[in-house]
This record gives sequence, C-alpha cells and structure tokens, in this order.
Amino acid sequence: MEKKKLVISFSGGETSGFMSYWILKHKKDEFDIVCIFANTGQENEETLEFVEKCDKAFNMNLIWVEAITNPVHGKGVRHKIVNFKTASRNGKPFEQGIAKMGIPNQPNPWCTRDLKLAPIKSYLQSVGMIILQQ
Repeated sequence: MEKKKLVISFSGGETSGFMSYWILKHKKDEFDIVCIFANTGQENEETLEFVEKCDKAFNMNLIWVEAITNPVHGKGVRHKIVNFKTASRNGKPFEQGIAKMGIPNQPNPWCTRDLKLAPIKSYLQSVGMIILQQ
C-alpha cells in the first residue's frame, strides 16, 4: 500500500524544529514525509544555520524554496529551489513582494501568504502533489 504524503512546513524556529523531529521519528513508517523551508530573504543568519543543522541532524532531506513574485497584478507567486549556500540573505524575495503589494501591514497582510505559503504550494504542484483546500 502506498503511504499518504505529509508535508512539514519547517519555519526555522525551535518549536517547528522539535515538531519536525517528532513527526519524522514517530510517523515516517506511516507517511511519505516532505519537509520544506520557505526563505523570505530576511531571515537571521542564525536561523538559516539552525535550519541547516536540523536538516542534517534529523535527516530531513529539506527542500528550501523562495518566492518569485511576478510584478504583474493578477499573476501568482512561483518558487525557486535554493539551499543553505544559495539562499537569499539580501532580502530580494521580500523586496519583490513590497514592490508589487507595498509594505505588509494589518490591512494588507500578504507576507506569510506570498513568501511562505505560495512558494510552498508552487513547489508541491510542480512535483505533482495535490493541494487540498481547507
């Protein structure tokens, strides 16, 4: 029987790291697990180092993605695959979003949607994984 797929969106924080570790340890026989980290280009270097250490220590086979924001309104966000060495540290993914949608704020909270969720969804669709809407 083919295992169901489970996607872990690893934020780079300690709680997310522990959750990822626990799921990988206790659910790997039950699920085919895909671990993804979405880099905004504004992460602290220490966060990126922690993500890399967790990836290696927990054997996550982590997929690093970054948003590519199309400047044309009505056109969605795509992804590109990066890694620890090539991940943006100059804020480019975030700045592309600002150029299109302005500075994120309470009435315009596009940041998580376009810098985390959209590139993850784009990646999953590119590898044929079905995204279930809730």
